[in-house]
Amino acid sequence: MPKMKIGSGFFTRGLIVAASLVVPSPAFAWFFFIPGSLTNAIADAIMGEEGFHCVSRSAKVGDVIKTSTGPGIVKSLSGESSRCSTNLNRPIRALLLPGEGVVATDEKTGNPNPQAPVQQATSNAKLELSDDWQQRPLVPGQDAKVIVLFAVNKTTNTALTLGTIKRSELGDISVFAKTRQATLAAGLTDTKLSPVEPLKVGQLPAWRYTVSGNLKKGKQSAWTYMVTIYEGRDEVVIVNTWTLAANFELQQSEMHRIEDGISGIEPPI
Repeated sequence: MPKMKIGSGFFTRGLIVAASLVVPSPAFAWFFFIPGSLTNAIADAIMGEEGFHCVSRSAKVGDVIKTSTGPGIVKSLSGESSRCSTNLNRPIRALLLPGEGVVATDEKTGNPNPQAPVQQATSNAKLELSDDWQQRPLVPGQDAKVIVLFAVNKTTNTALTLGTIKRSELGDISVFAKTRQATLAAGLTDTKLSPVEPLKVGQLPAWRYTVSGNLKKGKQSAWTYMVTIYEGRDEVVIVNTWTLAANFELQQSEMHRIEDGISGIEPPI
């Protein structure tokens, strides 16, 4: 699993897959609706925050939540939110899906049905991140079988993911890098693609590229993604850092520092 490395002004933490990536036996709880207007869509996108309900700290992905209109199933949790600050017992922002056909009860009388856990990705990669970075649960569209870490930095308005794929499952990594770039660009409009640059990061062969474009869904915000793919002996690691296109030039050097500072991956033989 990747770990944040100790250093001056840095923190150490085992970057384990967030507990929310495992779909647990559902517990049951009440919620209340988030007051006020919706959070800005751009900020929510980069911070990975979503949902219109507030739940208790004990809520987990897969829990059945009792609502005034019927049961809802927790799809994602976005951590403590200022939008949930009016109720100290339910400070966690959550996205609920309709729980049609599911009977919800309270926590004391609930009779949960066990569910199979999601397969968890693991990696030996380590990233050195400052204290401003916070690990977050994965959001819809992020594959728990690939993504080991999702983190955000509210100070710099930047986000990143670290993913891993078994080396044995891939062929030519330079071709894989070009395919990943095209896949990322397919989700955007007015795209600008850099060349896929081969390089060395420590002893690791690596490939780096950027993709800029507007989101196809929601507000037409321009984003820039910088992706580095590293070939290890046993795994191929993908680090993707991104921010608003207007912010990229300001954050580019720090994004390079993070992606060039990766460690823990055994080089290919």
